[in-house]
Formats: sequence, C-alpha cells, structure tokens
Amino acid sequence: MARKSDTGFSRRQFLRQAALGGVLLCGWNMSAAAQLRGLRVGRHGQGVRLVFDLNRRLAAAPVIRSVGEVLHIELPGIQHWLGRPVVPALGPLQGGAEMNESAAGVVLRLPLRETVRWHSFSLGPGGGASHRLVLDLMPVAGTAVESSPSHPVAGAGRPIVVCLDPGHGGHDPGAIGARGTREKDVVLDVALSLARLIRRTPGMRLVMSRDTDRYVPLMDRMHLGLAQRADLFVSIHADAFPERTVSGSTVWALSQTGATSAAARWLARTQNAADPLLGDVQSGVHDLMLNEVLINMTQTAAMNAAAAAADLMIRGLAGVEDLHNAAVQHANFVVLRAPDVPSMLVETAFISNPQEEQRLRDPDFRQLLARTMHDAVLAHFVNAPPADSAWSATRHVLGKAENLADVAYRYGLSVEALRLANNLPHGEGQPGVHLRVPIMGA
Repeated sequence: MARKSDTGFSRRQFLRQAALGGVLLCGWNMSAAAQLRGLRVGRHGQGVRLVFDLNRRLAAAPVIRSVGEVLHIELPGIQHWLGRPVVPALGPLQGGAEMNESAAGVVLRLPLRETVRWHSFSLGPGGGASHRLVLDLMPVAGTAVESSPSHPVAGAGRPIVVCLDPGHGGHDPGAIGARGTREKDVVLDVALSLARLIRRTPGMRLVMSRDTDRYVPLMDRMHLGLAQRADLFVSIHADAFPERTVSGSTVWALSQTGATSAAARWLARTQNAADPLLGDVQSGVHDLMLNEVLINMTQTAAMNAAAAAADLMIRGLAGVEDLHNAAVQHANFVVLRAPDVPSMLVETAFISNPQEEQRLRDPDFRQLLARTMHDAVLAHFVNAPPADSAWSATRHVLGKAENLADVAYRYGLSVEALRLANNLPHGEGQPGVHLRVPIMGA
C-alpha cells in the first residue's frame, strides 16, 4: 500500500515556490536545449491539474503510464531542470515526487492514492505565459489505493476540519508590549485554549500550524490549511500600531482588490514581512502563482464563507472587547490566501496599548477570548455546515417552558453561540421563535 507522505513544505522548497510562483520551481540553463522552468499543481474538478512550464514545445508527446501505485511521466527532450519536485498531497496524489534523467529526457514519478485516468494537451505562449504542457489526472471511482485518515464520528460524514494558526513564533516574537509581553506567547496560549474546546466538540477535527514556540513560514501556514482541506482557517494575532492609544479587536478577511484603509495596508506589510523570504508579497510573482493555480478552484465561494464567519467572529468579540473596527476588514495577508479554504485573521487586542497589554497578560481574559472565538466557530457551522460533513442543521421551536439555556444545553452549544447563530439580542427569546440548531454527528 502507498505510504502516507509528509505534506509539509521545507524552507528550501518554499524558496523555490516564492521565486517563480509555482508548486515546483526549477532553474534552467540559458542554452538552446529544452528547459523545464516550473510545475504548478492545483485542483481540477474531482482531480488535479499539472501545468509544466517550458521554454519551448516538447520534442515529442509525453509518455505517461501507471506502474502499480506510481504514475510515470516521461518528458522527452528535456535537458535542463533543477531540484527535487515538490508536489503536495492533493486529490489522487499521495504527495511527494521523484525526478530522474532518462535516455529521452526526464521522468517524473508521482505516488498515487488511487488509480487515475489522464488527459494531456499543449498550449503555446500567450498572455505573458510560456509554452505549457497541461496534464489532468482524474480519479477512477472505486479504486482507492489508500484512503486519507479521518477521526471517527458517530454521525455520517467526515469531521469538520478547523485549522488554528497562532501567529509568529520561534525567532519571530511578533509585536512586543511596553511591559515586554510578546505577541507570539499570548496568541499561542489563546490558540491552545481554543484548541482544547474544538477537540471536545463532536464532529470536529483540529489542525494547528504550531502548538509550541517555533517559527513556521507564512506560506507553510497557508498550505497547511489547503493540504488538510480545512473548512475554516483562523489565524490569531495581537495587534500593534505606532500610536499607543489605539485599541480594540479587529477581524480580517482576504481582499484581492485592495486593502480597506491605509492602516490595513500598513498592517498587511508588517505581518507579511515577518517572513524574510517573502518580502513584499502583495504584488509580483506570488500573485502570478495565485492567478494561475486558482483556475477551476472555488476561491469566490471560500471568500464569501470567510466573510460570513468573520462577521460572526467580530460580533462575538464585541461582547468581550471593544472593537477597533465594527465591520470585517480586508487586506492581502499571505496566510489567508489558500484558494479554497475560508480564512480569517483575528487581532484580539492591541498589545501596543498598555491597558490592553495588561488584559492580554491576564489568563482569565485569554480564556474568555478562546471561549468567544469557539462560540463564533460553532455559530458559523450551525449556519453553514459543510454538505459532506458530520454536521447538519435543523430547526427548534422555543417552547413556552423553555429558555435559551435549555436549548443550548440540549444541542451542545453555549448560549452565546446560539445567539450568534440566530442573530438574537440579549435577553430571553420569545416562545414560538424558530431557532437554527446543530446536529453534531455524535
């Protein structure tokens, strides 16, 4: 059976990706020989699409064959390429790859999770793109080599996957308050508390970018949500600004058309600059990679879902912390750019404000933040449970002898999560009101 491979990205692999904007980046010699300049991998329907960037058309058609659990792709006439291919676990691909020279050119070997059928075609240069060989791999139903592991749940369907991303870490402390409070420590503690709540929630599975004090490159964080097919990605930070009187919580979602304010542009630059290998990623090759790989992906739907989840988050935080912005803000944070993962970034409070720094140093306040964020996550999935997940939603009519606490307890929610999901004001609901409530699959 195929062995599950590590889907993480090393720093060297990331550097290749950032340099040319693809999943595989290859160097090339500027001689007349055929050159493989890059390989990009993305979803395509139920399968995946591989796009080989070339300096010229292949000398002959590629030779593709399946040998056991490995797909062999021979590219004739290729003489120049560099580096070990970096291919994520995606669709029928197990993850990982091997490239070797052959008598005719090079052979790329891709481990498979299931049997595939394939279709290839060539594209000439145009629109700033080079020659390309496009290879679509589609799974053949009922021929799985090895299924992806999942945690069992009592209900039908898969668990909902929530990815938590505590910002900064390791050599990157993030913002530092006047009393020496480090952002990386505060947000890790909040995330670990939130993680415990998610682990106890039936029908949910947790993924974390880090659970210790270590540094994770920004692109690795983004790719984690993508590789794990997360239903929600939440990056947790503590805000900072040169003016120490600025205060309040802010929730951010991805913008592809521009930041909502000058402050948004400033904050995006400071957060993205935490990764020295990225530099100014708001423009340039990374956007080129996104524009190419997002073909046939569902980023619009993901961004809409992220906006809805972020709105619930900001409404929840309004109950425990002053808001810096009462509406969801938008900027081009790198960690929010996974194409088909609803993603948000939560700035819990301004660590640069001495009063708010003191609150962030309080363990009880950090626990309150975690519980509030958990309420918002649950409310989001009450309103929009993934169709193939263990969760579903139903309606409960509030009886004359019931209160909201009774209903919340019955369905495994807090009262605040029930309020958020149903947009209820504080106070008891009226008998006969229809409440949207979850069936959590357990």
